[in-house]
Amino acid sequence: MSETEMLRCAIYRGGTSKGVMLRENDLPKDEEARTKILLRIFGSPDLKQIDGLGGATMQTSKAMVVGPSAAPNADIQMTFAQISLKDASVDWSSVCGNMTSAVAPFAINEGMVRATEPLTSVRIYSVNADKYVTAHVPVKHGKAASEGDFEIPGVPGTGARIDLDWMDPAGSITGKLLPTGHPRDEVTLKDGRRFAISIVDAGNLTVFCSAAELGLCGTELPAEFDANKQLQTTIEELRSIGGELSGLAANPGMPKIGYVATPVGYTGLGGRKVAAEDMDILARLMSAQLMHKSYMGAGAVCTSAAAAIEGTVVNALRARATCDSEMVRIGHPAGVMDSKVIARRENGETVIESGSFARTARRIMEGFAFL
Repeated sequence: MSETEMLRCAIYRGGTSKGVMLRENDLPKDEEARTKILLRIFGSPDLKQIDGLGGATMQTSKAMVVGPSAAPNADIQMTFAQISLKDASVDWSSVCGNMTSAVAPFAINEGMVRATEPLTSVRIYSVNADKYVTAHVPVKHGKAASEGDFEIPGVPGTGARIDLDWMDPAGSITGKLLPTGHPRDEVTLKDGRRFAISIVDAGNLTVFCSAAELGLCGTELPAEFDANKQLQTTIEELRSIGGELSGLAANPGMPKIGYVATPVGYTGLGGRKVAAEDMDILARLMSAQLMHKSYMGAGAVCTSAAAAIEGTVVNALRARATCDSEMVRIGHPAGVMDSKVIARRENGETVIESGSFARTARRIMEGFAFL
């Protein structure tokens, strides 16, 4: 079989996502050609992805392309791709914090960076965001460790803790922390309803709104949200307005959108009990108009950044007793995720120095995908 009909790859779980890891030198440089290959690997477009490696959800239809860094001061570079289930498209414009946790382990296991026990720090350049991430990966016997006692809601069992530091995450998509220049904007929908939104660009560009203004409690789970087509239409209109205000062309993948609420207790997925005192903000994020079953990694960076900016919807609804803390505990459908933000005031504006969170990752298989 010729080289064009098979492609070396690996499947990794990264955080609460799962995707295909590819070496950059094994792919053509042309984006259109890469897109065609990824669609074939994943079996898209098809909601079941029955003829490919995709898992029939947005969280399991992702790819990371990893290679030598073209940017200075980085060990490797990563390019994230979100593969659509509905049409023959691949979104190259966003980032995925969860799958980022698999990049350094993949590079270590592939021999792309030198492994140092017990912990290897890998500096990664994100091509999508033009930003740097440092991953701190436990290493054993020259390979990335997967076993450990760290648990993340949304993933069964425990694993080795991987800490991810996103340096200077502001302006990852638009070049500005606040694309409109305001921490809060008032917008009007076609039916005349008015909403307050905050558009924040840190890690990922995200439109935040209040659960209460949507007529929600903030504790909704994915099945309830995904069945409400009228609510999805409202959310999509708000997302589109946020994109226009950010200066983006029509794009189904960017910006992301979420709603937030002041903490209250709820029962999450799998019957997990989440107490109000265990979180600082209650939040839900959407991807492709469907609710994320846990929380996006880059979305957590953006949420914690928004929580640190006076005047945003997130800051206003954050538990007041925690407003001076760098750690933001986010209540999501599967439990609670911690995200740390280092921020300072400079010339009357908020500067986000870094955002960080911890994940686990695991190599599931490696071999060849037949095209």
